[in-house]
Amino acid sequence: MNNGNQIRTLRSLVNSIGFEGHSLLSINDLSNDQIYGLFELARALEPWNRSAIPLAAGSVMSTLFFQPSTRTRMSFETAMHRLGGAVISEANPLVTSSAAKEESLSDMLKVVSKYANVIVLRHFDDAGAREAIPLSEAPVINGGLGHWEHPTQALLDLYTLWRQYGRIEGLKVCVASPDLIEARTGHSMAQGLARLGAKVTLASTSAKRIPDEVMHKIKAFGVAVEESFDHTQDSFNELISDMHLVYLPGCSAPKGPEAEKFKVLMDQYFVRHETLDAVREKEGRNIYVTHTLPRRAGEMDLCIDNSPSQLYFEAIAYSVSIRMALVAAVLGV
Repeated sequence: MNNGNQIRTLRSLVNSIGFEGHSLLSINDLSNDQIYGLFELARALEPWNRSAIPLAAGSVMSTLFFQPSTRTRMSFETAMHRLGGAVISEANPLVTSSAAKEESLSDMLKVVSKYANVIVLRHFDDAGAREAIPLSEAPVINGGLGHWEHPTQALLDLYTLWRQYGRIEGLKVCVASPDLIEARTGHSMAQGLARLGAKVTLASTSAKRIPDEVMHKIKAFGVAVEESFDHTQDSFNELISDMHLVYLPGCSAPKGPEAEKFKVLMDQYFVRHETLDAVREKEGRNIYVTHTLPRRAGEMDLCIDNSPSQLYFEAIAYSVSIRMALVAAVLGV
């Protein structure tokens, strides 16, 4: 297929998604058909993960990150460059932008949307951000808002799972963290999994269970969802022995005197390499493990990095093509 035919095919996939001009704040801003449409488009775009195809030539993305980021910001910027577009970035706006002069987020978005065709925003105040975003004249993609949601991280992890199994429906997935209150990716991922028919288990401490607001949304999808609390390391590894995927969303570990207490809790949710090996030997199947990264020392057995169970570094490559797909759909190339 020549380049012109490839571009026409990709544009037809973009048009079928029907998301042009829309902002993406929550995973629930997408229908199931749109999610699967993005998956198909991302798979078609994978050959250009390391090169470029000029679908977004002439378009500009602005990345506004009020919190640190490596993977989310760089993969979005890479995706835009691969699509032939340009990027203007603020990686530390509280210091280097007019936010340092107390410019409001709403004014910043009004201004930046005059420059950019699409904005990717990460912000510590999800309520304030959600209030300001409708004032932007350009579509805004949530790159992580407070402790609320991180839909594109969930989207890339769902896509990675789909590429591994060819389906989401019926898979058993454990979303695990001592603290599921502040695990914004866990919120988005749990809802996305439920939406697409996975059997979801939420493992956490009872004091830090997933927020009621998120649980109500999950249950509204009418699928099997369970909560499992206050594990020992033995009981947690027994729990995950029945899973297809263990999903570690990470969380904002406390600092100071509370940090040591939290490390003790983290140890109870430690994924043992031996657990995965035992299932592989006994049942001939892999339990996959993914982590949203960055991870902390002691959070998981690093031997998993070089095992068949590792999906977290695989997801990094997939993150470029799925974000290429999302940006192309938002721009309506």
